[in-house]
Amino acid sequence: MLNYKVTVMVTFFCVMVSMLQAQETQYEFTASKYLLGTKIDITARSGSVDSMKKAMYYSFREIERIQGILSMQSDSSEISLINNYAGIQSVKVSYETYSLIERSIEYSRLYPCFDITIGPISELWGFNSDVQVTSVPGKKIIDSLLNLVGFEKIKMNAADTSVFLPFKGMLLDPGGIAKGYAVDRAALEMKKNGVTNFIINAGGDIYISGKKSRGEKWRIGIKHPRKEGEVIAVMELPEDGAVGTSGDYERFAVIEGKRYHHIFDVKTGYPVMITQSATSFASSVEEAVVLSKYFFISIGENYSSELLKLPAVIVSSNGEVFYDNKLTVTHSLKLVK
Repeated sequence: MLNYKVTVMVTFFCVMVSMLQAQETQYEFTASKYLLGTKIDITARSGSVDSMKKAMYYSFREIERIQGILSMQSDSSEISLINNYAGIQSVKVSYETYSLIERSIEYSRLYPCFDITIGPISELWGFNSDVQVTSVPGKKIIDSLLNLVGFEKIKMNAADTSVFLPFKGMLLDPGGIAKGYAVDRAALEMKKNGVTNFIINAGGDIYISGKKSRGEKWRIGIKHPRKEGEVIAVMELPEDGAVGTSGDYERFAVIEGKRYHHIFDVKTGYPVMITQSATSFASSVEEAVVLSKYFFISIGENYSSELLKLPAVIVSSNGEVFYDNKLTVTHSLKLVK
């Protein structure tokens, strides 16, 4: 079994259920691990602690596997291999990696603000590294690197699942989609191993399955982007669904009194300053994360659920909260004053 060198909080609280549940004792078990640049928590409810531990073992192992093939920080990943051969030759990758890049391109066609080729810009700023960001790159170098950004430049060959970046210096940065995909895959592992009541939280990107207890839905809070340890809203979640959140508070630096962060405008190469956080909802975490970046980058305080027909909770640059009123019914959304 996986040695959880993590915050493994084994919280057993026995819930004596009704006669309809045959008096079965239910346990709640939580395990946490740092992967994909964030703390990932899995909380499950089941009558068997061993089943939950086994399911979590395979779920975390699946996330680690995906990190191994998609991380741009790992020299041995398929993404790094594609990046290393940019401008030189195409690289044959697994069908899984090829499909994720293909989906990324489709998302970019729907939401042009999302672009997996943002790598040269994200590398320049340095928020993906462990080194503290202390300066703002010059406009001249940013403008030159923007010439390397553009999902339409990627050359895909379905016949042999190969990918080619035609210009030296191009870099794929799948961070905006890989975490969501990994959480979706982890959820499949939980279900495959017989656990159907659980919640996976990867830094605000969440998958929900089943219920917390009989008659009680899972509840979450949307993190306050400026007050550590506080939330701006709480809500109940449907029995199967996903939440994605993009915020300027996870990887950022304050330089000369101004906050700079890791979510960039693909048109300017600078961090987006119109939004503090954006939370969206979808059937998969992958899609929810992409949508949250769309709301964060393109919408901000111009959010209108009637116009967009997509539910969201958005905190604008001045801290004002915008949300779809339908969420107060479908998710019992309540703002925290």
